[in-house]
Amino acid sequence: MRLRSGATISFDVPSQVPPALVMFRTLIDPEFEFLSAIARPDWVVLDVGAAIGQFSVFAARLPVDVVHAFEPSTSNVSSLRRNIEDNHLDGRVHVHQLALSDRVGEQEFATQGNSYLSRLDQASTEGLSSELVAVRTLAGECERQGLTRISVLKVNVAGYEPEVLAGAVPLLSSGAVSILVLLIGERSVDWYRRCADWGYRFFFYQPDERVLREVADLELSTLEHPPWPARHVIAVHRDALAAGAVASVRVVLATPNDKDTAGAPSASAR
Repeated sequence: MRLRSGATISFDVPSQVPPALVMFRTLIDPEFEFLSAIARPDWVVLDVGAAIGQFSVFAARLPVDVVHAFEPSTSNVSSLRRNIEDNHLDGRVHVHQLALSDRVGEQEFATQGNSYLSRLDQASTEGLSSELVAVRTLAGECERQGLTRISVLKVNVAGYEPEVLAGAVPLLSSGAVSILVLLIGERSVDWYRRCADWGYRFFFYQPDERVLREVADLELSTLEHPPWPARHVIAVHRDALAAGAVASVRVVLATPNDKDTAGAPSASAR
């Protein structure tokens, strides 16, 4: 399928069909437009839960340095590599066939009928096929690859995000990741709060206004009702904010009063 951007994405039917991509022929998540607005040529981008490569292909077509794509499923990796090759991005995307978690070893990776719903902790579910995959921590893999700073870390692993973040604590606690793009999930809320303690501020991006608007509170009741069509929350480390990493868009920070009133619309612009 050729997207409006000119990129092509191929996938197996029916297991790998991305419904929104097929319907709109473009990536509708506002987080993609946000990254397009702020991308820089020295960026190192990590795509955790790369699936067939929609985000990896998108990111590699931006003016960035390199994209590292992590995906354990053999069938997904086959499509991922094909999409990288078809878009002539071979030298810009490095594929790592493994699962990221909070431990190191091997584990059965269950394969759902829909590839995007497969994850490690469903490996024992009766009636599902599975394959043995390597499991590593994000911090360990970054050390192995010599990556000391990460510009953008996108994590979308079907609800397994807390385990991925647990394996990234040395990076997150030191602010070595500038921008996080995280799938919104109930199990992740406590990790959002930990990241906030480490200096991250959380936002939703509104592309029609080119505004990055801070989430006034990190309660699930707020996070699970993002402005459509957002499925991810964006976290930016305070050092990256101070360095002007998102200066090309307007940033609206929540005031203490906003946080006291749990999501009131008033905010201060920066």
